[in-house]
Order: sequence, then structure tokens, then C-alpha cells
Amino acid sequence: MERVPRPADWSGSGMLLRVGESYSEQHFEARFAALGYDSDDSPDYPGGVLFHGNTFEIFPAGARGPFRVEHSGGRIRRIATFNPLDQEVISEFKELQIDPMSERLAFKERARNKASLFEYCTRAKWIADAELPKHADIWLSTIEEAAPRAERDRAYVSRREWEQTAKRIALLSPTAPYRATPEFFKEATPRKALRAFIEEARRGDARLVFAAAAESDLRLMAAMSGVKAEGAVDWAQAIARGRREAALLAGFDAGFVVPGRKPIVVITASDVLGSRAHQPQPANWAWTPGFETADLPEAGSVVVHLQRGLARLGGLRAMGAAGVSAREMVRLVFAGTDAVLVPLAELALIWPYAAELGNTSLDKADGSSWRPRRAAAETEIHIVAKELAKQISQRRRRPAPKLVPRPASYEQFVARFPYFTTPDQAQAIREVLDDLASGHPMDRIVCGDVGFGKTEVALRAAAATVLAGKQVAIVVPTTVLARQHVETFRKRFAALGIEVGNLSRIASTAEARKVREGLKSGELKVVVGTLSLASKDVKFADLGLVIIDEEQHFGAADKAMLSSLNKNGHRLWMSATPIPRTLAAGLTGLRDLSVIATPPVHRVPVVTKVAPLSDIAITTALGREHRRNGQSFVICPRIQDLDPMRARIHMLAPELRIITIHGKLPADEIDERLMAFVEGKADVLLATNIVESGLDIPRANTIVVCWPEKFGLAQLHQLRGRVGRGGIRAFAHFLTEGGSDRSEQRLSVLEELNRPGAGFAISARDLDLRGSGDMLSDRQSGHVQVFGPTLYGHLLTLALEGDRDGMSALWVPELNLPIAELLPSDYVQSEAVRLEIYARVARCRTDDELEDIEDETQRRFGTLPPAASNFFAIARLRMRCRERGIMRLDVGPEAIAATLLPGRIRRSCSRLLQRDGNRVIHCDQSARPVLQKVERFLDLLDE
Repeated sequence: MERVPRPADWSGSGMLLRVGESYSEQHFEARFAALGYDSDDSPDYPGGVLFHGNTFEIFPAGARGPFRVEHSGGRIRRIATFNPLDQEVISEFKELQIDPMSERLAFKERARNKASLFEYCTRAKWIADAELPKHADIWLSTIEEAAPRAERDRAYVSRREWEQTAKRIALLSPTAPYRATPEFFKEATPRKALRAFIEEARRGDARLVFAAAAESDLRLMAAMSGVKAEGAVDWAQAIARGRREAALLAGFDAGFVVPGRKPIVVITASDVLGSRAHQPQPANWAWTPGFETADLPEAGSVVVHLQRGLARLGGLRAMGAAGVSAREMVRLVFAGTDAVLVPLAELALIWPYAAELGNTSLDKADGSSWRPRRAAAETEIHIVAKELAKQISQRRRRPAPKLVPRPASYEQFVARFPYFTTPDQAQAIREVLDDLASGHPMDRIVCGDVGFGKTEVALRAAAATVLAGKQVAIVVPTTVLARQHVETFRKRFAALGIEVGNLSRIASTAEARKVREGLKSGELKVVVGTLSLASKDVKFADLGLVIIDEEQHFGAADKAMLSSLNKNGHRLWMSATPIPRTLAAGLTGLRDLSVIATPPVHRVPVVTKVAPLSDIAITTALGREHRRNGQSFVICPRIQDLDPMRARIHMLAPELRIITIHGKLPADEIDERLMAFVEGKADVLLATNIVESGLDIPRANTIVVCWPEKFGLAQLHQLRGRVGRGGIRAFAHFLTEGGSDRSEQRLSVLEELNRPGAGFAISARDLDLRGSGDMLSDRQSGHVQVFGPTLYGHLLTLALEGDRDGMSALWVPELNLPIAELLPSDYVQSEAVRLEIYARVARCRTDDELEDIEDETQRRFGTLPPAASNFFAIARLRMRCRERGIMRLDVGPEAIAATLLPGRIRRSCSRLLQRDGNRVIHCDQSARPVLQKVERFLDLLDE
């Protein structure tokens, strides 16, 4: 119904790339910039483009994933889409359309002349559901009530236009014959029901087609049905004459029967597996969780060198002199601006510490200030590991009720979810259900950004618990969020006839009394409330699960009180931005961790700006939103700030209607004012951070936070999450009156991490800035701050696995070869990408790992030039030296010398080798290539 640019306006608005056409990096960069693309941005989200030597990668507007374009000799040679997680090519194309990042950018002068969708499909045959006229009438009535005629006709299709178009649409019959296949997953024994149905179908001479969106589901269906059907590439092959059974990769919602003399019976994964079936994904790529690549240091950040201590990574430096092979080195800046250049291989000893120093300081370049702290922290790690292992073991040994829901009722509950689950949302649900059924207490954190689907995980966990006969308590920090959860839970549980109680400020005295009585008697199975749920006058008959939402809002004492509600029961913690201590507990295994990283479809980054607080900043932000008929939030840290800010806004923009809310208002008045804002009766909602969670208003797409230095990072990210929920570009303005350098660092994090899914990364950065504290006590500082969370987690994992060597096992052979050790800058142009590859190669411990990176590099940047081949060959050699205990290898024109760890030289070795203590020398004056000489030397050493 919404108007769009005219079809003719699109000509020339984008850029069409074709295989074989000419390529100019300078021309392409300029064109992409004009279309709104960022050439310095990694292409893991629409709008990013990154140029390399013989390739460039781009994520076009409207695409489901990034593309890689290879070129050589000034021509485009290949266009392919690839998986950004493993760099594997998915499919190749002859051409690629690059659309502008926004219609506003592309059609500045032509914005007034718009068309309807029907003008794009003039020759199409339109077929619609029988219910379409009714839905169209409701939608048109809503538009007519919402805006004046001139305004709505400019933005939407008019009723007259719709009625003219509707004459061309053929409606399906509302009573067409349709025979569905049974929902086997709802039966007590799905396997038995499925096999009986197949037997009956075969007796009727039917042809069977098993359809699923994933190969794994087809395999599972084959096991359950006892039918090994041959795979078909398409529908025509699946129903070809002579075939009795076929397996087809297709994402049908439900099975059906095509009538005929030999009916076709389509059985889908949804029929057999229910909610366990994989769905075809229309969603975005998942963001890689912050900790998956956290061991790769970045230029400009603070790192920890295992032998020298804390330094700032100053990037890469090219080195080359007469008689010395060319190479790149890593520059580290220590205390007093002392700089040291270390070989690329030492990236195995360099770990990220933090983006900023926080309360710590850089070490001396010689390591003298670092060694005492390192020794004390290593000792502490083994003590912590021992205690953690004990706590984890005790939790996993403790018995807890096995909560397994009745399949039919659970699937009925799941069926009311109107969307497909995203891959990591489905994974989180599986992990939670497995925990509940394990017979041991669940203690799991679910991290997912604002609007990424954490609530659905909580709903299904609650349903599984209730359908297993236990009670569920959902604890939230605010009455606003409590109101939203009560509504959501009541809607979903209504079909099962399960009542949901409310125990917060918005509940009347009589309602609260009734809820408490229901919980005590066991009649009430689900309750949503604030901390009042932990009060002494609330008794549960049989509490099976406690869900704590927005855990970052509860203090340590509150969490201890909530945990005591069911000491040996199940607990599920949820947060978009977990506090550092909670995040560290998840990363080290003290608690189980699930991360939901896939953003909703069409979610776009919120434009985040940090600026001084001024009248012009407030007026500009609110005025822009008002001009596009939207709504805005204005947030102040204290209640006493609200009235002066209201007067200030009224003076600056008297045309804006303002509603004010804060936590000290009566609950019913907060509700009334919020609903007035939702219904569009005001342009600005002026509030404290009471609106931090629990509001979803698609029309509100600007938020102004005054004095943001008085909020925490997580609070500011949550506030920013109030806007940009409707697919429209949103703006977050953090207007500050200045503060400490540290508060400026925290605000700069929000500008940097503005994409959907940034909550986890912000928590990780908060962990950097604040430290995690001691995970086994209430101390606010711990040895995590000595090593940084990444290295600490790695060393703690080693200690938990029984590795007593710790950091002493982390050493790098020193290789002195007359061969360049680098990736040429004209092959991999981005220094940040070269640094990433160098660090990943330095971490490799097996040939398979190294080969994977070598293959990926070749896929991304084209055929390896000789220098790049040598780089990977040297990395392979370094691994072989480490395996043999070679600490240092020197290669000259006449001989090769190796220095080994004590005890690693064989008692009897080849007569071609000369031994001098821990040093072995081999004379070789041949003209063979250097690497071949070294291979020969290592073979002699092994004899």
C-alpha cells in the first residue's frame, strides 16, 4: 500500500557489475561512495565494502549476504556470494546490481513523484487469498483515520486506486478442497503414527515426497519413517513417473495430499519434527559473537605480551635493509613511549587486553614491571580453576527435577509463535530445553540484543516447565517491563488455559493477594513480577524455574535473593548487555552461555552521535523527527531534571506536544501516559530511564539522552534500543556537558558499536573498561585485570583442563631465514586484514588449521603470489620446529644451525650433523632453495 519510486526512476540510480567488464578501483570507490557505501567498513552488514589486491567484497543494499568480486588485467573475472563466517563461496553470478543504500539518497530530486507496486508488475497475473479484500479494507481504513487526505495520498495508495487494481486480481476460492497430512509430532508415539500413515498411503498406490529445508532433517525423517528415499533436485523429478518415494530439499510449512489416481503425499519436516524442524531462513546473517574472534589483537588497542606486559599495539611496520630479507614487524608501544618491533610470529604471545587502559597502566618494555604481577596472577589462576572446577562439578552432580513437557501441548504452544526462529535463537531454545530435561540444575545466561528474540526463549522455557507440572517465576526490574511481559505471556498461554499472575506495582491489592494465594496453593503456574517475588510473604507450592530478565539491573544481593527462591531448581538469566561479572562467568564456564546474534530482518544500524548539550542540538534532533511525522524520546538521568527540560523544549519548539513520565508516578498514570504516547497523542516522551526496557514503538525513531555520562554503557545501549525497531533509519543523540576522559571513552564505544547485535560487544568492552571483579567473591577487582578477559579466559580454560604449564607452554621458535616473511601489501591491501591473518596464522597449532587459513586467503584475495606462498611455508616450518623442540633456527649460505630445548636432541643422530651442547649444525653449500635445505636438515634431525 505504501508508495515507492517510479520504475523509470531506477534507471541509472544504481550500478551494474558484469563479468568481463572493465574495472577501475578509483572509479568503483567513487561510485560506491555516491551510493552510500562505506569503503572502510567490513562487508558483514549492508553498506560495507572493502577493497583488497585482486578482489573487493561488498554487501549490497537488500542482499542477504556479501559478495566477492575478483578482477585482473583491468577486468572483472568473477562475481560470487560467500559465507562471511568461513569465506566459502556459495554461488557464482554473471552480474550483480548494486542498489543505493537509501531511496532518499538515490531520488533526491524525484522524491515527490511516486508510484504504486502495481506499476512494477503491469503484465503480471495477480492471484490472492480469499481474505485479501477484508484485510485491504481494514488497512485502508487505518490509513484514512491516521492522516489528512493530501498527506496519505502522497504516501499511500488511495482507496480508489486500490479498487481499480483489485478488479485485476483473481481471488482463490475460500472453500477449495485441501487435505492436510497429520501432525505426527503431536502423537504420543510419532514414529509409530508416521509409519502407519505411510503403510496406508502405499496401499492406496500413493507416491511419497519427503520435504525438509535441511539435509539433517531428511536423514532424521528417513530414520523415523523407515523409508530411504532417493534425493530429487526439483519438484518435477520428485513426482516423475515411476518414482514411489523421493526426498526433496524444500521449505514447505506443512504437508498435503495432491489427489489423483496415484495421489502424491507430501510429508514435511514440520509434520514429523514440529518445532525441531529447520526452517528456510529469510533472516540476516548472524553477527559473530564478540568472544569468537576476541583473541585477535587490533591496531590501536591495548594488548598484553606474555613476556613483556601491557602495551599499545601500534600496527605493522615494513622492514628491509641490505643483506636482510624484507619482512613486516609488529610495533608495540610501552610505558614512556618506548617502542619495540617484534616478529609476526610473536603475535602468538600477544593477546587483546582492552580497547582502552581503564585503571591500569602500560608496562616497561623490558618486562621488569610485568613479571611479578604475572607470577602472582598465574598462581591465582590455578587456585580459581580448582574452585571453579569444584563448583561446576557440584552443580552438575546436584539433582534437579527433569522437566520434559507433553509433546502435543508444547507444540500447540509453539505453533502460536508467528515467525520462524533464527538459527541461534533455535539453538538457544534447544540448549535450554536440554538443560531442563537433564536432571541437573540449569544455570544459563541467554545474551541477545534488544529485539533479537530472548522473550521467545523464555516463553518456551516457561511452557516446558508448566507442562511438566511445575511453577515458573519471571522476575523483571521495572513495572513497565512487567506490564509488557504480563500481556505477552497471557496471550501465549491463553490457548492452553493457563493463567498468568502479576505481582508488581501495577497489580491492585486484591489482585496481589489472589496471586500470592494461587502460588501458595499451586493453582497459579506462571507469575510475572518485580523483586517483590522474592519477599517473605510469597510462597511457591512447586517452583521449577526462575527467569531473571534484564539481569544487569539487579545487584549482587538481589541476585543472591532470587537464586534462593529455588536453590536446587533451574535458573535462566537474560540480558542484552550482561554485567562484566556475569559475562566473565559465562565465558569461563561457571555458567552456561547462549548467544542470540542474528538481527531481525531489515533492522538497520541506529545513527549514534555524541555532541555537547545545547539548544541547537536538541532543536535539530527533535525537529528532524517531527518533520518526518515521527516521535521522539528525551531522557534525563534524574526526576528533578524533567520539568526544566520540558520548559526548555517548549521554548525551543512550542509546536511539539510533550508527555512526561517517571518512576514515582502512580502505576496506572504511567500506563495511561504511555498509551497516549503509543497512540500518537504526543510528539515527545520526556522520561527518566524508566523507558529503558519494555517499550516497542515503531513510530519513535529519535532518542535524545541528556547528560549520558551519568548512565552506564549498558543503560545507554538499552535506551538506544528503544528506537530503530521498525526498519526506518533511527537516530540516537547523546548530549553531554563534558566529563572525565573515562566517560568520554565509554561514550565513544557507543558511536563505534552502533550496529544491531552490538550489545554483546558493548558488554565485552565494559568488561575491558571495568574488569570483571573476582568471580568467586564480592571483590570488585581480580586477576582478570592483570591479563585481560581474553587471555585470562584462555589460561583459566587450560587450567580447568588440567594443563599445569600455563603460559610456560606458550613459546615461539625464532627463525632467521633469507626469505621475506609477509603478505604483500598489493595483495592484501588492508593493514587491519593483514594483521588479522598474521595473528590467526601465529595461533595455528596443526597443519589443518593452517591449510584452512591459506585456502581462505586464496578465496578472498586471489591466487597466492610467491611471497604469500613463502609466508605460509614459513608458518608451516615454524610448527614443525616447535614439534621438535627447536627454539631457534639459523639458515646461512653455507650451513644451518638449530638450538633445541634441553633434552630434545637424540643421543644418536646422523653423522652429517655436528652437535655442540643443545646446538646442532649441518653444513650445506648446495644451490637448492632455502626451504628445501631446511626440509633436508629436519629429516636428518629425525633419523
